[in-house]
Amino acid sequence: MKKILLSICAFLLSATLVFAQTTATNFAATDCNSNAHSLFTELDNGKIIVLVWIMPCGTCINDALGAYNAVQSFAAANPGKVLYYLIDDLGDAGCSTLSGWATTNGIDVSKITIFSNSGNTIKESDFGGGGMPHVAIIGGIDHKIYLNILDGSNNETAFKNAINSAITTKVLPLEKKKANISVYPNPAKNNISIHYRLDNEEEIEISVFNTVGTEVTKVHMLQSAGQHQTNVNLNNALSSGVYFMQLKKEGQTTVVKFEVAN
Repeated sequence: MKKILLSICAFLLSATLVFAQTTATNFAATDCNSNAHSLFTELDNGKIIVLVWIMPCGTCINDALGAYNAVQSFAAANPGKVLYYLIDDLGDAGCSTLSGWATTNGIDVSKITIFSNSGNTIKESDFGGGGMPHVAIIGGIDHKIYLNILDGSNNETAFKNAINSAITTKVLPLEKKKANISVYPNPAKNNISIHYRLDNEEEIEISVFNTVGTEVTKVHMLQSAGQHQTNVNLNNALSSGVYFMQLKKEGQTTVVKFEVAN
């Protein structure tokens, strides 16, 4: 019985290593070269961001180096698209300490961005809590988290697979598909309608997100080929501001920005 209980505990512990959050939380932070960064701005500009929190510590290196190697494996075919952010977990290690740690452990600091994370502006708690090392891979204007691993040890293959998924996922903004998708009214209040066309019968998913990536409502259905109008009930529950309507269809994700005005 004791062995069974230990096995169950080990399973539950391992299950916490991958956090189930599906969309990122935004942050604004300044790197060690005094450059300002906004996560959502980078993602909306087509970048894939690999966040790597470290202490720094000796046990952090496996996944930190594995994530670095994964990023570099895409550098030739996708120059400047996949960005590696090395982040101190609590904001109590200086830039020189982080740079020295990276260099000592085979990470070229000229190919990464380092954050001392003063003030803890890039919070691990926004991505599932603490655990060293902690790697999160994020991409798309829907701010999707493709992989989020805490306390990892050797996940380079998983990192490569997640980055590849982020690169190959087609996420198209409205401007590129004006003839195929639109929303009305905009600004909205209680309800908003999304208009789109399907070439074949298929499952579609419509979601609404706020500006920090929290999903506030979702509609999922099977629809026939042709032109469609789907009404999304906002229930007068959303505060005034900017939101994003996401339509998943035909293996593509299209995101439309709209406003709520109460």
